Amino acid sequence: MIDETRFRGKIDPNDHVSVHRLSRSPAFYEATSEPDERGRIRSAYRGFRLDYFYATGEIQGKGSLQSFAQGSNVARFTAQEIKAACIDLASAVDLPPEQLQISRLEAGVNLPLAESPKEFLAGLMSHQKALFTATDPPSKATRPLLYNAYHTERRLKFYDKGEYNRLQGRPLSPDGPPHLLRYEIAYQRAKILQRLTGLPELTLANLYEPQVLEALANDLVKQWECTQRHQLMNYNGLSLAEATLLHVATDTAFWEAMRKTLPRSTYERNRSRAQALLQQRREPHLYDQVFARELNELLPSPEPVANVQK
Repeated sequence: MIDETRFRGKIDPNDHVSVHRLSRSPAFYEATSEPDERGRIRSAYRGFRLDYFYATGEIQGKGSLQSFAQGSNVARFTAQEIKAACIDLASAVDLPPEQLQISRLEAGVNLPLAESPKEFLAGLMSHQKALFTATDPPSKATRPLLYNAYHTERRLKFYDKGEYNRLQGRPLSPDGPPHLLRYEIAYQRAKILQRLTGLPELTLANLYEPQVLEALANDLVKQWECTQRHQLMNYNGLSLAEATLLHVATDTAFWEAMRKTLPRSTYERNRSRAQALLQQRREPHLYDQVFARELNELLPSPEPVANVQK
């Protein structure tokens, strides 16, 4: 469930014992001892980029925790594996995991599919007030593979991971699913992680705790349910006015225009009715259950967290 992880730590740059231990750690053992023009010593270790700032003693790390543990991020990454990876990563810089604070994080789920997710991706519309935008296709791709919805503190991402891997020369295993859809949330600031988990600080020592993983899982479910996409609606038995409200319920641009022109009470009444109709009439999508199943497989709790209602 955990993918890209950014962390920070610090040692006393005047403490020669601490500096020597860091230089002999697995992550920095083969790094150059001379700082670059920015005053940092950079190292690459099992997919993580690690920087030690010579003057301040600050350590920064950025990389995929799942790839660090498994060599790639296409398989399931369970709670027990996350715990082992956090401990292993802290050992790589020879620091206690509680001293490595997480500043940014990506949490997500791989959805194994029998068919290509291209229609699902092309049908993504909005998340709350943010429109989904397609990223330019990578080289040799004939269509966009990645769609983002941007917010200040988080970014939602959906992408065709199976096709990405194929273009990078790392196709999915013939023994596994033929296609893979990746859904993830990139948390851009430490504060949102603190609010979600209820912790004053998220570190490599508590990232794998059950309550933390369940808080992230609950947010994945919540934001999945807030994602709007093109799909068939059930208009049976509705008046023309109600059918029209249902038809425009997911049209973010329409509601933004109405917000500027209608009286506030009229706007809120119609918007609320449109959202209620949407929840009542929206047909479930096959991916809803795939997402719920895969997410629950990643969690330590025997009680399912994901029970997507669409």
